[in-house]
Amino acid sequence: MNIQWIEKIASDGKHNAFTTMTYFKGRYFIAFRRGGKHADDQGTQVVMISDNGRQWNILHEKRELIKVEPGQATDYRDSAFLTLEDELRIYSFSMPFDLSGERLPRALQSTVQISRDGLAWSEPEVISHGIVQWKPIFWKGEFWCAGYHKEPHPNPSVVELYHSVDGLAWVSKGRIAVGNETALVPTGEGFRAFVRTKLAPGHMEIWECGLDLSSWKRMAVIPKAIQAPQVQFIEGTCYLIGRDLEPEPRNSALRRTKIWKIEGTEAVEVLELPSCGDTSYAGTALTPDGSLLVSYYSQHEINDPNPSEDNPISKPADLFVASIAYP
Repeated sequence: MNIQWIEKIASDGKHNAFTTMTYFKGRYFIAFRRGGKHADDQGTQVVMISDNGRQWNILHEKRELIKVEPGQATDYRDSAFLTLEDELRIYSFSMPFDLSGERLPRALQSTVQISRDGLAWSEPEVISHGIVQWKPIFWKGEFWCAGYHKEPHPNPSVVELYHSVDGLAWVSKGRIAVGNETALVPTGEGFRAFVRTKLAPGHMEIWECGLDLSSWKRMAVIPKAIQAPQVQFIEGTCYLIGRDLEPEPRNSALRRTKIWKIEGTEAVEVLELPSCGDTSYAGTALTPDGSLLVSYYSQHEINDPNPSEDNPISKPADLFVASIAYP
């Protein structure tokens, strides 16, 4: 793999982050979150559109996706396109904040918006409470995802397999593992899950289940702390895109957005994108001419307002699109 070009498509002093990308009916789409910092009650949903993947225009920007209690505010986060034959969906979740500015993670709501042409969108519809429906997929005519939620304090977050006939009403099919952000991949014999873990040392785990969907087994541990997993298949090969965290001490200047080739249960690094600080949460789209487009955010080009403070979540972040050639 090698980088053909990179375009910076959002750089306005805001914290632009958490991207998703797709190609639908001859156009490219990106959705992301724009806020004052990594997490605050100012997060908005921005959708951009492009004819060629290099020049982008804002299609819309929305402030409130869900109704909240009087005096509260909500933060839009973690969008994910799901492209169907004649329909495009954006799955996301909104995190409420209380009157003191504290997050209410157990009150979050996952939502979906639907479009027939990518231009006109339905109003957000709540599909679950307290569960992040992470990157739903469409497999064998039905909807699946690995969703995560917080268990009662002080227990960690857990990941479960969720199923839906219409992508609106979801039912849990049981627990996968302890973790949060999880990319789900059909194997033909069941599912494989790339699970982000937070328990020390935070290495990514690979879990698999058979067609009965009831028994998950940890197949491997990737000796890397990979966050925000995005999976892209190219000519039958599985690639994983995410944020690579170096071992402790975790200096944010060492963080990178990378691509790994999955070989069995091993992840082989094939490309590092220009990046550092608060970065990653990539989206991907295959182009008609045989390239891979990757959207992601990073702080490697920002004018750091406080370079002596290693606190990337409070600083601006820019959005990028990279065109990548692959063998």
